[in-house]
Amino acid sequence: MRELVTIRFIGLRMSRDWLTMLLLLVIPIVLVTVFSIVLGDAPGSDMLLRNETVVLLVLAFQLFGGAVTMNYVHGDLFSEYKYRLRSLPMNTTLYAFTIMLAGIFYSIVLGAILIGYTTFIWDVNWGDFAWSMLVITLMSTLSSILCLVFTFSVRNFKIAERISEIYGVGLILLAGMFFPMPDNTLINGFNEYVNPIMLAYSSIDNMRSGLTMEAIVNSGLLIGIIVLVSIALFLVGRRRMP
Repeated sequence: MRELVTIRFIGLRMSRDWLTMLLLLVIPIVLVTVFSIVLGDAPGSDMLLRNETVVLLVLAFQLFGGAVTMNYVHGDLFSEYKYRLRSLPMNTTLYAFTIMLAGIFYSIVLGAILIGYTTFIWDVNWGDFAWSMLVITLMSTLSSILCLVFTFSVRNFKIAERISEIYGVGLILLAGMFFPMPDNTLINGFNEYVNPIMLAYSSIDNMRSGLTMEAIVNSGLLIGIIVLVSIALFLVGRRRMP
């Protein structure tokens, strides 16, 4: 199990990646700050509009956290470093799993920082903190696993990166965060039962509204999606792993 020991060093590498910090922490803080100033105390349908918008923004950025995992897996296992790694007495599959764990934890920590920032600086209501962190964990896990599916499924890594970006932006568009989507049965059904952003937001919103069972159901749907993409990762990873 020597591979698991490397998680500490992988985490240190990630923490020193200033570009990742910029994309997944600094930019979200800037956007949250701008929206919080602009929205102020404007009322929404049943709460302050700031509470809805900021929570959705933080959850949306979790969709891109998996890019950290896919870049490190590709860099260590499929680029110029692959021959060095293969020469070591190390199980490459377990090492890739360790990178995924480090990437998930890294994304969770950034999510926790954003929750703390929005709560204490802008008084955003996240409801139960532990539940919100559970939802952030599910989103981070889904993102990392799905990005690895893209990495192992597509030979050209640049194309895999573009697919992951299309996935993230596409879900944000379907959630109606940029502009309202048509009142369409297919789109509404997708957002209610499949779209991770809306499932995560509904879970947090239901919990802070006291609707515990509905919150559990939405999180259960997220877990179901994670199970499905995990099966896909197992199938494509088994063929591609060195």
